[in-house]
Amino acid sequence: MGSSDLLVKIGMDVFVLGYPFGTGNGLPVWKRGSIASEPDLVPHVESYLLVDTASRPGMSGSPVILRTYYTHVNQKGEVAITSGAANKFIGVYSGRLHTQDSLEAQIGMVWAGTYIDEIIDGGLRDYG
Repeated sequence: MGSSDLLVKIGMDVFVLGYPFGTGNGLPVWKRGSIASEPDLVPHVESYLLVDTASRPGMSGSPVILRTYYTHVNQKGEVAITSGAANKFIGVYSGRLHTQDSLEAQIGMVWAGTYIDEIIDGGLRDYG
């Protein structure tokens, strides 16, 4: 089973690979989160996916990876059992929804990886 075939559903674990507060010594920190909105709606109804994660400044622009271990389910519902992990690039983390208090719900936004393909395929550039 290819990693790109992994089924993505609400509640699944994802990881934001970034540099919170500039840390990491050249290697990213893997911050765990979970999918908090319906992934099937992106990009058809919603522009971004919500994740529940305690992210910090320095995480914006980070890749978001879905990771499953040992038992993997694909888009067709087929199950594969392996000796390790399978990963799927979900998108790019763009920060948390703003709240009055940093201890309130920690919900982040993830722009779907399909947008990257559209930008590259369309030759879109920011000249600003």
